[in-house]
Amino acid sequence: MQRVDWVLINNKKESLKSKKKEKSIACLLAYFEGSKYIRDQIQSIINQKKSNLNINLFISDDNSKESFPSLEELNLKNLNNINIFYRKLKKNVGYANNFLFSLKDISLKFDYFCFSDQDDIWLENKIATAIETIEKYPKDIAFLYGGRTSYFNKECNQKLGDSLLLKKSPSFRNAIIQNIVGGNTMLFNNSARNIIVKTIKNNLNAVSHDWWCYQIISGSGGIIYYDKISFVKYRQHNMNLLGANNSLKARLLRINNLLNGKFRIWNNSNLKNLKNNINLLTKENQEILKVFEKCKNSPLIKRLILLKSSGIYRQTLAGNLALFFAVIFKRI
Repeated sequence: MQRVDWVLINNKKESLKSKKKEKSIACLLAYFEGSKYIRDQIQSIINQKKSNLNINLFISDDNSKESFPSLEELNLKNLNNINIFYRKLKKNVGYANNFLFSLKDISLKFDYFCFSDQDDIWLENKIATAIETIEKYPKDIAFLYGGRTSYFNKECNQKLGDSLLLKKSPSFRNAIIQNIVGGNTMLFNNSARNIIVKTIKNNLNAVSHDWWCYQIISGSGGIIYYDKISFVKYRQHNMNLLGANNSLKARLLRINNLLNGKFRIWNNSNLKNLKNNINLLTKENQEILKVFEKCKNSPLIKRLILLKSSGIYRQTLAGNLALFFAVIFKRI
């Protein structure tokens, strides 16, 4: 993907370097014709509790047909508390590539990185809570934090429910077959960022940026932390690329994706990406990957034996039943 430079758009004259006690955060917002809700999201990022945080927002416009609204039009408050960068890509690359290549294209050094959708609203302690969790662990260990979201109506003034509460631990055995960490909840340290960036090449055809981050960080032996508390108001409207995962409609859609072969296509793409980056995986996870590939292509009885021996799992009973039938009908 051709690189496009970032431009500072809020005319902040202060140094971009953090003070010694401050922690620097790069927040990447993938934008595409989202002017209707973008103000609320940017304002919620500005409003983050940040007495010792230095937040820098990078907005990557995926070649929208509409013009990105000016800061004057958005009427944002406390703009002096944040650096806002913007760029417009010369061609549409899709949301996953927009996020991943934006992560790669940030040349400045930061302590932490996070992804932002264009239409959510963050609770004011979202970033601080994630950093507090990560800092309990050594910096040289790749650490990815994520968690639940709360679903709201399109006006974001009425709560509709929460994403599924997952009880099984995150791991590569789960990541290889399921994504449980939404990009809009993610925050990760520099060690994790360095691993992800190593994989971002033109031949990386990620199904989604967040699933790929979950796979490669867990696969490389990094720590995945799943927070059962939600800090994101996930706005539901008819323009969502992905929506709530706890509804009957969402569950029927997942079953349909399994039966029509889309799930197998996704797994084939993930498998190719993981094999291309197998040197980043631990020896144990390399073996799991090999067993998973055999499970996809072996005769029926052997497929079932390999599924059992691999330890691969989804988070719910229904999900594991679906996985079982997917193996039977060769849909993984």
